[in-house]
Amino acid sequence: VAPPHEATMSDSGSLAASRSRREKKSKKGRQEALERLKRAKAGEKYKYEVEDFTSVYEEVDEDQYSKLVQARQDDDWIVDDDGIGYVEDGREIFDDDLEDDALDSQEKGKDDKARNKDKRNVKKTVVTKPNNIKSMFIASAGRKTADKAIDLSKDDLLGDILQDLNTETPQITPPPVIISKKKRSSGASLNPFSVHTPKAVPSGKTISPVSRKEPSLTPVPLKCAGFEDVVEEESGPMDFEDGDFDEPMEAEEVHVEPVAAKTWDQEREPAEEEKQEADPGKGTTSNLGSYLPDVSCWDIDQEDDSSFSAPEVQVDSSHLPLVKGADGEQVFQFYWLDAYEDQYSQPGVVFLFGKVWIELAETHVSCCVMVKNIERTLYFLPRETKIDLNTGKEKGTPVTMKDVYDEFDEKIAAKYKIMKFKSKPVEKNYAFEIPDVPEKSEYLEVRYSAEMPQLPQDLKGETFSHVFGTNTSSLELFLMNRKIKGPCWLEVKNPQLLNQPISWCKFEAMALKPDLVNVIKDVGPPPLVVMSLSMKTMQNAKTHENEIIAVAALVHHSFALDKAPPQPPFQSHFCVVSKPKDCIFPYDFKENIKEKNVKVEVAATERTLLGFFLAKVHKIDPDIIVGHNIYGFELEVLLQRINVCKVPYWSKIGRLKRSNMPKLGGRSGFGERNATCGRMICDVEISAKELIRCKSYHLSELVQHILKTERVVIPMENVRNMYSESSHLLYLLEHTWKDAKFILQIMCELNVLPLALQITNIAGNIMSRTLMGGRSERNEFLLLHAFYENNYIVPDKQIFRKPQQKLGDEDEDIDGDASKYKKGRKKAAYSGGLVLDPKVGFYDKFILLLDFNSLYPSIIQEFNICFTTVQRVASEAEKVTEDGEQEQIPELPDPGLEMGILPREIRKLVERRRQVKQLMKQPDLNPDLVLQYDIRQKALKLTANSMYGCLGFSYSRFYAKPLAALVTYKGREVNGVTFPSLKMGVFFNYILWDGRTKEFVT
Repeated sequence: VAPPHEATMSDSGSLAASRSRREKKSKKGRQEALERLKRAKAGEKYKYEVEDFTSVYEEVDEDQYSKLVQARQDDDWIVDDDGIGYVEDGREIFDDDLEDDALDSQEKGKDDKARNKDKRNVKKTVVTKPNNIKSMFIASAGRKTADKAIDLSKDDLLGDILQDLNTETPQITPPPVIISKKKRSSGASLNPFSVHTPKAVPSGKTISPVSRKEPSLTPVPLKCAGFEDVVEEESGPMDFEDGDFDEPMEAEEVHVEPVAAKTWDQEREPAEEEKQEADPGKGTTSNLGSYLPDVSCWDIDQEDDSSFSAPEVQVDSSHLPLVKGADGEQVFQFYWLDAYEDQYSQPGVVFLFGKVWIELAETHVSCCVMVKNIERTLYFLPRETKIDLNTGKEKGTPVTMKDVYDEFDEKIAAKYKIMKFKSKPVEKNYAFEIPDVPEKSEYLEVRYSAEMPQLPQDLKGETFSHVFGTNTSSLELFLMNRKIKGPCWLEVKNPQLLNQPISWCKFEAMALKPDLVNVIKDVGPPPLVVMSLSMKTMQNAKTHENEIIAVAALVHHSFALDKAPPQPPFQSHFCVVSKPKDCIFPYDFKENIKEKNVKVEVAATERTLLGFFLAKVHKIDPDIIVGHNIYGFELEVLLQRINVCKVPYWSKIGRLKRSNMPKLGGRSGFGERNATCGRMICDVEISAKELIRCKSYHLSELVQHILKTERVVIPMENVRNMYSESSHLLYLLEHTWKDAKFILQIMCELNVLPLALQITNIAGNIMSRTLMGGRSERNEFLLLHAFYENNYIVPDKQIFRKPQQKLGDEDEDIDGDASKYKKGRKKAAYSGGLVLDPKVGFYDKFILLLDFNSLYPSIIQEFNICFTTVQRVASEAEKVTEDGEQEQIPELPDPGLEMGILPREIRKLVERRRQVKQLMKQPDLNPDLVLQYDIRQKALKLTANSMYGCLGFSYSRFYAKPLAALVTYKGREVNGVTFPSLKMGVFFNYILWDGRTKEFVT
């Protein structure tokens, strides 16, 4: 063995800064060193002496070393370990590998022994490794293990697998784990999007494997079932890496050649059609067969979007597209669709989103108009005499308008830090539920910036008794003062450009005050961009959170709101698929996408999928996103996954640029609605609940009820199995795509968007809220516009919290024990219509049905029941209900009074509907015009029939219990007059009797 210092010296070039070694020197050596130093000082020459080093290693041959190692391994060096597994391998720490021939040399043949004996006589050069710690790390980093030859014939497990493959062909091939190629399942369709169903192979027969060649790198013409020859110029779907999305992403423009397709009926023979109808389950695997029916895919016969390409509009946002207004000055004209305000972050500011016409591009693009400086408007009701706020006693001093102004200026404004305000005396009317407020009086109107604090609703002073308008929103003030009733064309005078972009729209403008915005009348709406959205989610087994694995969307870039729905209802589509973390894509999935010539984007992760989706939404820039149960589930899941995956630019789901996502999952979808501001959300489930009667409003039920076709349901637990084969996964994507198509067709069949536009224009609210189905809010805005126009002070909006109401009989003495409350329904606030128990049974005779035509609206018009006509305080008007209890019913108004606002608004709706129905009877009308008339009369009917509801709804802003009780009382009175007369006639045996509908046996 070589001396260790030689090895150390050999490495000195790279290890010059080696760790120094300290050795303990003897006293004799120290004395000798001092003597040498003394002689050197005396001038004696120093002669270097080379020391003889002794080896630190013991030299043994290979046989001896093998025996030593074996002895170390046999020695039980751990005492009382009970065979837990401490092992001594017997090797020295400098050994890298223990040669196989050193351990089993005794088991080898005689030739090996002779060869080893010859080797012992030869002096070997043993290379000693450097004795420092750095050499150990260098050696371990460069060490490689030699590949060993593997004998597959001795692998029993592999042999069993091959034997199973030779005996029976499995129907579902498991996902590939190690091998790079796998055989195609015999039951799987060669083309999952083909309308032909492959014939099932009996399990007893074996199938000879078919050799497959590797696909060439250059695209070749492919011929699939149901397609003509197509030359694919595109390199294939986009493959995503798990990259960073910190920069704004733009979706790539995909150019696809038009595909000439044949319909299913043209290629299928009658005999084959009958055979497939008789056995629709053929060609599917056993586990997933019931969920993979024989359906045509993608429906690209007429509705293929490969020939359509949306025009790329390049705009110069530094110059606004101004036009000449009615008075000759340059104005910014746009059609507003949606509005948004943030009362906390930007008080006094309203964002209007809509469409603007670009003359050079001859198209409409999105725009955002920021209206600033909307002031708070308050009305102070003066007292007759001053009072002492501490004692509540009157001082006897008459109050003038100057006294009210001085108290506000000196006390209220100083206390709430209102530095600047404007005021003037005005005359206003009041007709609502607060007592001691005169019908007509003089008020002090005060205006100040919305950036200053809001005054409390119950504020009272020495000179004023009430303050109205403290919590009125800026959006309501803007719509009422500018008389904007629903989506319409607006013009902005003196528009300003914004320094910083505030939205994702093409154009942005600013109006410095609301008076610069005016309505343009009698101009039709522009076409909109409509996107139908469908998602597939899968629950994570560990986190129990829903993860998005696929998104499909259909887009129509010019959807008209004043014409019949376009045919086909979409022009382009996109589809993107990802995978859960514990799944992998089928090995031939991308090849199948190329062969089927479908537009499917493959995303490596959910974050990549969501980033791609947001980029597509930003590029397509839809005005309306349509879905099913989108408010109840999909939108919340989408926003939550965007938040969890930390996808940047989440606000592209809407049109307003924001950094902080609103709180999700609140009551009535407040956070979700705010997140998508600028893009209206149409939930066909909500719309269907209002427009049709159905057993349930699930998508499958709506498809069967409205579209008269069947929808296949894929259970949630089967989604994971779809990743086992490409055909199954492609079917899952097709199912997602077809759901988006069903949603779009349902929206078109019900005319949801034109109907929502008409209702919004009638009520004067916001269309995005109409699509959410809030009838109470529609009635509220209709009455708000009516009372504003008639110079009335309207009730303030109340913030309702869920009250702890006592159930059962409210007059019962509970003795303060809340646990003894009776369980049951809350007692009605007032008596409703006369309802008798129905007589259940089977009737074989003719049934007569009597139905009052809009009973409650007719009563309101007939008896002039309104806030402005009925005196609510009438103690002598107590009536006895059918329960024998006393109920205060106000007296009917004088017949000579002028018609009130509520019956007048209902009469307007009824008369306008009658006029529209007369217009529909004109001969030779354009079908689009007939459809428009029909939608309008339906909107008028829905609005008129729901007007009564605002009176009896306790959370309504115009809640008036006495008026609701009076209407139902007159309804019972009408029924009481009708019922005795029927008893005396032929029709005496009733079957059903409710407030307005009666059925009799003749």
